[in-house]
Amino acid sequence: MLTINDISLKDAKPTDRPHLLLWDNPNDSEIKQLIFNNNAQLVSYRDNLLSRINLKHKFLSLQEKLGEELDAIRQTCENADKPIILLQDIDILVSYLYSKPKSPISLFWQKLANMRHLERILWIILPTKLMPQNWNHRSLIHIKSESQNI
Repeated sequence: MLTINDISLKDAKPTDRPHLLLWDNPNDSEIKQLIFNNNAQLVSYRDNLLSRINLKHKFLSLQEKLGEELDAIRQTCENADKPIILLQDIDILVSYLYSKPKSPISLFWQKLANMRHLERILWIILPTKLMPQNWNHRSLIHIKSESQNI
């Protein structure tokens, strides 16, 4: 496992596909350090989702709108100011999808892994337990938080 100072997010290959940062319990100072060291931009999936909610609908039904959620991730890359995007809080969507009967989680992971031609290098922060089984191991990094050394 790597520590924050060992990580170079710009070295991600290929640069136009999503990559995973498996990271349990990152704290704000670690995230800020990673952002600073890599000239990255932090984006919250939660904040993005809240900005897109239509208050006229009673339910989110994200399981029925996977395409829209994937488009929102792509749009995040297009709207970014920095060359590297660090997407946090995606575990909200993953946990939501896992909680649904006949969960489309496998389809979500497949479509996310097959996403191409992203405008920026995209790194998705995800707790280790939510790591998709079939994710390409060359497109992920496992980070050990400084707080885990205690």
